Amino acid sequence: MKMSQGGIDNLLKKFEGCRLKAYHCPAGILTIGYGHTSAAGSPEVTEGMTITQDEADEILKRDLVKYEIPVTSMVCVKLAQNQFDVLVDFAYNAGVNNLKKSTLLKKVNAGDFDAVPDELIKWTKGGGKVLPGLVRRRQAESAWWNAHQDHPHDSQDHRTEPDSVPQKTMMESKQGNSAIAVGALGSVGAAQEVVSQVQNANDLFATVMGLLQNKNFLIMVVFVGLGMAIWYWRKKNMEKYGL
Repeated sequence: MKMSQGGIDNLLKKFEGCRLKAYHCPAGILTIGYGHTSAAGSPEVTEGMTITQDEADEILKRDLVKYEIPVTSMVCVKLAQNQFDVLVDFAYNAGVNNLKKSTLLKKVNAGDFDAVPDELIKWTKGGGKVLPGLVRRRQAESAWWNAHQDHPHDSQDHRTEPDSVPQKTMMESKQGNSAIAVGALGSVGAAQEVVSQVQNANDLFATVMGLLQNKNFLIMVVFVGLGMAIWYWRKKNMEKYGL
């Protein structure tokens, strides 16, 4: 099995990058092309060495075989193309020996494909520190791994769908009930003050002015507004998240 062109372009090439002049990687090793070093075989990388883009692509093609073969031999379950791509990219980046000893490989061979993204994200450190570039690469590998949800040995008839989560109604929401209680309290209090003011005033203007000067009435209005605000906020969150 070989790494697909999509996997090469979207994973390996994207994150390795290509440099046509020899340089020292963070570990101090002379590197060229798509992360090629002398340890990977011909050509030997020397100071000041330069190559063309075509040569870089050809070197990568030869180097990939050295990862595709071990991955094929280490995996004892059938993989989809995208899953094979991820394991080759991981081996290219972290090393064949690290893949061989990893819990990641154990999960794969146990058929626990859903656990792979969590295992991948454990490999984000370089020099003891989490490196943003490795985090992005592991995230991209995880997304590529999940690109096709059907595993090779699964049939459409035997796929299980995730349990649906029933959405709450506003009446089942604690915040919604709190909003009702606050609003109701404010409404009752405000109504009482309105009745009291009407009984003590002879005209509409006097009633309104009396209410605006009544601290209890203003406090109750605030309660009503607070209840409405809580209700509106909770309703929006339930519409957006269903919780």
